[in-house]
Amino acid sequence: MSAYAADTLEVATAQSEVVCTVYEPYSTENADPQGRAYNKHEVMDRNRALLKKSTVRKTVPGTITKGTALGVGADSLPVLRILRFTVQSPRYFTGNVVVNKLRNYKIFVDGAENYYGNFSLAPGRHDVALQVLTEKADRDTFNVCITGDSLQGVTVNPTGKRSYTMQDMLLGKHYYLVEISPSGKYLAVVTYNSQPDGTALYKTTLSELATGREMWSRNEYVQLKWLKGNKDVLYYARPGSEGRELVFYTPADDREQVIAQGLPEGEFSISPKADYLIFSLYDAGQEGRDGLKRLKEPDDRMPNWRSRYTLWRYDIASGAMCRLTFGNTSVGLSDISSDAKHLLLHISSFDATKQPFERKTFLQMDAYTGKVDTLLADTAFVEGAIYSPDGTQLLLNAATASFNGIGSELPAGKTPNFFDYRLYLYDIASKSASPLLSKSNASVDEYHWLPGDGMIYFRAAEGTSLSLFRLNPRTKQVTRFALPVSYVERFSLSSPKHSAPEVVFFGQTAERARELFCGKLDKAAPSTRRIGEIDFDKLYADVAIGTSHDWRFKATRGDSIDGYYLLPPDFDASKKYPLIVYYYGGCLPTQKMLEYQYPLQVFAGLGYVVYVVNPSGCTGYGEEFASRHVNTWGKESGDDIIEGTKRFCAEHSFVDSTKVGCIGASYGGFMTQYLQTRTDIFAAAVSHAGISNIASYWGGGYWGYSYGETAQFGSYPWNNPDLYVKHSPLYNADKIRTPLLLLHGTADTNVPTNESQQLYNALKILGRDVAYVQVDGEDHAIRDYRKRIAWQNVIFAWFAKYLQGDSSWWNSLRL
Repeated sequence: MSAYAADTLEVATAQSEVVCTVYEPYSTENADPQGRAYNKHEVMDRNRALLKKSTVRKTVPGTITKGTALGVGADSLPVLRILRFTVQSPRYFTGNVVVNKLRNYKIFVDGAENYYGNFSLAPGRHDVALQVLTEKADRDTFNVCITGDSLQGVTVNPTGKRSYTMQDMLLGKHYYLVEISPSGKYLAVVTYNSQPDGTALYKTTLSELATGREMWSRNEYVQLKWLKGNKDVLYYARPGSEGRELVFYTPADDREQVIAQGLPEGEFSISPKADYLIFSLYDAGQEGRDGLKRLKEPDDRMPNWRSRYTLWRYDIASGAMCRLTFGNTSVGLSDISSDAKHLLLHISSFDATKQPFERKTFLQMDAYTGKVDTLLADTAFVEGAIYSPDGTQLLLNAATASFNGIGSELPAGKTPNFFDYRLYLYDIASKSASPLLSKSNASVDEYHWLPGDGMIYFRAAEGTSLSLFRLNPRTKQVTRFALPVSYVERFSLSSPKHSAPEVVFFGQTAERARELFCGKLDKAAPSTRRIGEIDFDKLYADVAIGTSHDWRFKATRGDSIDGYYLLPPDFDASKKYPLIVYYYGGCLPTQKMLEYQYPLQVFAGLGYVVYVVNPSGCTGYGEEFASRHVNTWGKESGDDIIEGTKRFCAEHSFVDSTKVGCIGASYGGFMTQYLQTRTDIFAAAVSHAGISNIASYWGGGYWGYSYGETAQFGSYPWNNPDLYVKHSPLYNADKIRTPLLLLHGTADTNVPTNESQQLYNALKILGRDVAYVQVDGEDHAIRDYRKRIAWQNVIFAWFAKYLQGDSSWWNSLRL
């Protein structure tokens, strides 16, 4: 590549693909039905699909060099071509595609038509395509260049891998669901293919696990499940000639059987004997009259709060429906016993005069007679329950404060973190509970008790991983499985008799994603193999992804604070890089994930070092560590983030300590705001859906007062005003001098927009550097694809302005 001038780059070569020769059509008349004469240029619009690089075709493009003449076809007929090249920039820049010596052409940048040839491109690599129609008299010659005010660092047709982008993270095929058969022989998989317009194309397949042979496929989402037991029978619901129908499918003989017809709409569970279904049906509540509504409880402000779910039993043999529950209280199904005789039901109740506000009651109902026994009444801190394989016990997932703290090791005066879940055993006959998993760092979120080997398998957060574990309920021995992913997204287990199960799971690390594995959980480091239709290495063959490195430091208080960091893919230890610091929202730790709501690897690809810290208050590091989230509102977490950032900068010479930014969301957004009231080490800060006034969030957010049961248990604005005022960024706004970007979805019901608005008002009055960007119609997380890209670009532009000294992207936003 050579340059014409400081602001001009020539396109020395391009890929050239002949699309077609344009013949004169056979004409029956001189005009079409709308009176238009034939125009050979219509062939350009008809072949727009070929501009997408992903379009499947067998033609292999050649290479064309600057100054090459573009010829015509046989008999001097016009030829349609596509010329492609790439442009890469380490920063945001504006420029023009200047086309010389081509007569009939259209310009496309990243697949979108560019009518005037001028563009604004985000950092990264971009595709430019010219659609050229050459006629005999045109004498077309390939002569194209890129111009701009400043093209420093911009390259045409760069070699090597490109940086990881938001599009890489969001678009393309992903795994959604996996279900392995009880024997482990068959596997049902659901994938989805995310499109640039925000839609997703689903595909459901059934295959043999050992061979990968596909047996059944649908280009849609089908909720496939396996019957419990030893036989491999798949079941699902679908529309039928007589309404919704239940279908059984046995892959061994490729036999499909309609079991029931005329099923109601709604979620259902099937008994292990396949003789009945339990439906959870929706009953709409009365929402007031004449436009008026008197709230019955704090949560009555939520839409449909007055609506309830009731349970019904559908008898498969007769098709009869029988009501199991009735009233103005929702009743849910937790489990069905393996002999199908009993249903485990749960009821949630709320009482604003008690602590905690929410409690659960667990009932056991005879599935055939409706007789009910109360197992656990008005029980606090229990999240869920399932039956043991023999039906004599319950396996409970509960906070360590449950059952009067029998599983807690905290000293007197310390309150556990109620989001930090462990496992408990409840004996139905004696109605007594005992801890199964108390002295552990693992915070449980999914669990199964297999009848085959009698072991409990669960997924739990531990450190920077979301891992799989096995628990022996007799010895209480815990095994953590060493798997090739650090974050297990979904998993499914077979249930063979008297042996370890087969497992199928998909997940990711900080450097890889979209990988499906299978293996046998017969040892702590099981042998696994990669399966499935998504090949990460092939998908990202031309993408450079930064490396991930563990990093811990010993805090002043004496304990070790965990974290990791990401380096830019083209990292050079002799250079100085700006740093972005990320920390948790709520109290869940940040695990190692390539695909994440906050695209840490994309930041790395933009030239930042990214430091992820899991400070005090995180679950997954033990009960005492997690308890530091309670009644501190940022104090101990902030200590760790500030100290960790300073130590990280001091110990890593490649970090520019004058160019450090921070970002967080929800509670992490609060942390962003709060940190700026305590330190001046950050050069830029980003708060998404952050809490500026703890008291107004407590009273106004949908989750405010209920989340407050964990964040400030026992503390209210009237009995501990110091916590609500001294820790609120709003009441310390005069201390904030860091340039601060506030972001908020206008439909956020968890953290209302008032939390950003209040602090924005304060900082504007104080004359501080602050920006507030609302995302129209989005809730607590930004889901819409187009809006998410735009929202993320705002964040990228803000950090580019303050950490990379380039305000051009920010200035171009025109928001």
